[in-house]
Amino acid sequence: MDSSPLSNATFMLNSSGIAGLLGGEEALSTVALAQIYNRRKWLGWYNAPGTYIIGKHLRRLARSVISDLHANPGPGTESGMVQVDLALSLQHSSRFKGPVFKGIYSGTSLHETGPLASLLMKKYTGMSGTLIEGRTTQPVNVTIAKLERNPSLQSQMTFDHSAPICAIIPIAVSLATCGICGLYCEWYAFSMILLGILARGLTCVFVGSGELVFDHPELTVGSPPGDGILGCDHELVLLKGHENVVNAITRGRFIFHFRSKHAFRMVELCSFFLIAQAIAQLICVPQSNLFGQLMFVFSVVTSWVYSLWFLSYNKVEVQEEFYRSVLRSPKLEKFVFPNRSSAIVSLLLFSGDNEKLSGDSKKLKKIMDGFLPSGTQVWEIWKGIVIEHLTNGQSLCFDDTHWNHQDLPSESDRSLLRTLLKDAETAYTAFGSNK
Repeated sequence: MDSSPLSNATFMLNSSGIAGLLGGEEALSTVALAQIYNRRKWLGWYNAPGTYIIGKHLRRLARSVISDLHANPGPGTESGMVQVDLALSLQHSSRFKGPVFKGIYSGTSLHETGPLASLLMKKYTGMSGTLIEGRTTQPVNVTIAKLERNPSLQSQMTFDHSAPICAIIPIAVSLATCGICGLYCEWYAFSMILLGILARGLTCVFVGSGELVFDHPELTVGSPPGDGILGCDHELVLLKGHENVVNAITRGRFIFHFRSKHAFRMVELCSFFLIAQAIAQLICVPQSNLFGQLMFVFSVVTSWVYSLWFLSYNKVEVQEEFYRSVLRSPKLEKFVFPNRSSAIVSLLLFSGDNEKLSGDSKKLKKIMDGFLPSGTQVWEIWKGIVIEHLTNGQSLCFDDTHWNHQDLPSESDRSLLRTLLKDAETAYTAFGSNK
């Protein structure tokens, strides 16, 4: 055809700015998270926004590559398998990080944990719990998670799901707009849409050649039980059970496995291709007529809307399957304690039904110091009294001989000690009613 619709329009749409800025974060997340689906290599053949952002982060991903220590390169191969952390491929890697963890028996202290811990905390936060009566300051939720042994749990696990049918929509729209632009001789828009399809498609082919794996280190033979406390300010979880399951929660991570460095070098080349495409679109799209620019924008916006939908699609179902494959069906009990001191004492009580904790006052003190104020005389005396009762197997019942401590001449200090000991009694009563 000689002329396209709107060929006489004087209005020009600066769509190149939209292509460079719109939906970059969503498009980046879609590239990474599409790896859980079957036929993932063929899900990305469409013109997408944010290619500069994707290219920039793929370059960072390439620089983070490390050799896979579990791989054994065969004779004649140039290199072994390589792996990269999935969190490094996303700008907002906080979604793959969980809260702090403190091991009860091992003494392990982790400032951040893995994606399964993050998912577990979000899941347990929404649960309702038994309200414990007592001195009320800032309520603290305590969840007791009794983890089953999982014979199918391996050090490296893969997850595959069927791709959504709607994945065909952005592909069809990009191909249709590209064809229409060619039909009306809008060659600038035609070439830029086609370039976008090829750049994103090839990126998904090479990124999709890797395998998404949930990896956690194997435990050393004879390792102590992995039980410990996971949580933040007002949400605490006691993990009780097999150490291998606890290890998967606290140290597990998602990684990409590539069969060779050569395959991953192709991903690095794709990052340059994406950046070059963004620059070419910046120059060439404004040269097209209004109709061609509208076709280009329509393909980009469709892809952006699809990315927004894709990030929420089947999210709960996928998370639940991941949760069950690692944790199976843990037994859960949740309590809402009226203050932090009673909540921490309750965690020690619920964890103390194992003989290996008996008599280990140093580890009990370390845990209490990690979650409660330390250094002040009243708090240190209170911790000493509570730990002494716990290690000796005594009930947490106190009288004036305990809070009228000889090292506390001040009446206000004694009053505070009495208050804290009453909090410990609250935790002991709740433990006795629910053990």
